[in-house]
Amino acid sequence: MIKEELREYLDQYLNLEIVPGKRVRVPYWLNKYGAGDLQRIQGPFGGKGTPNEIKKATLEKAKTLGVNPSEMPPSEIKKFMKENRIGVDCSGFVFHILNFIKPGFWKTLKMAPGRSPNPARRFNAAALSSPDNSIKVGKTKDVRVGDLIPVSAEGDGGIDHILIVVGVSHDHLVYAHSSSRTTIKGPHLGKMMITKPMGNLRDQQWQEVYNGGKLVDYLFDGNARRIIANNDL
Repeated sequence: MIKEELREYLDQYLNLEIVPGKRVRVPYWLNKYGAGDLQRIQGPFGGKGTPNEIKKATLEKAKTLGVNPSEMPPSEIKKFMKENRIGVDCSGFVFHILNFIKPGFWKTLKMAPGRSPNPARRFNAAALSSPDNSIKVGKTKDVRVGDLIPVSAEGDGGIDHILIVVGVSHDHLVYAHSSSRTTIKGPHLGKMMITKPMGNLRDQQWQEVYNGGKLVDYLFDGNARRIIANNDL
């Protein structure tokens, strides 16, 4: 269902080995703002790190604070990571999956405004799925690995969350996303059953609970998006 090499990459986020024998699901972290939106509350790599960067940040912080992850159970390591703002947000997670599927996919795309030289910080959910960078995939039967599923979590009509399709079969899709609004926090997999192949994503059976309701209720417009640079995959 999910190609083995992609599954292995995903597993680095879902079961990251911080030290030998100690694996954790990478926590969710989204850079936040302080009072008046004037002061950013930063985490290492801004919630946009690769598995190796997240592991490095965890070990460096532990060394600075005199903590030994080898002596901690995985649950305490994860708590330590969350307390020190080490994790990955939705677009950072999707960016790196896309870059694994097609390295350098972002080089011909339009970045979101900003000054960061790190491309992962310049492609938020809205930028990844924007008309400048993606095309609509209206029929579920045409959805393929690497396609994006935009979500409007705040209900204001804007795209503020993103999922990515990582597995396709005749009767279901497997997607991945990193979220704080789902039962499983952080990066994880979900499944959508295909009941109407000619319909869009809203016509299918979604089981995951998101923000207190079914995830399907928060889909942006029911259409998947395909990154233009991935149209030849």
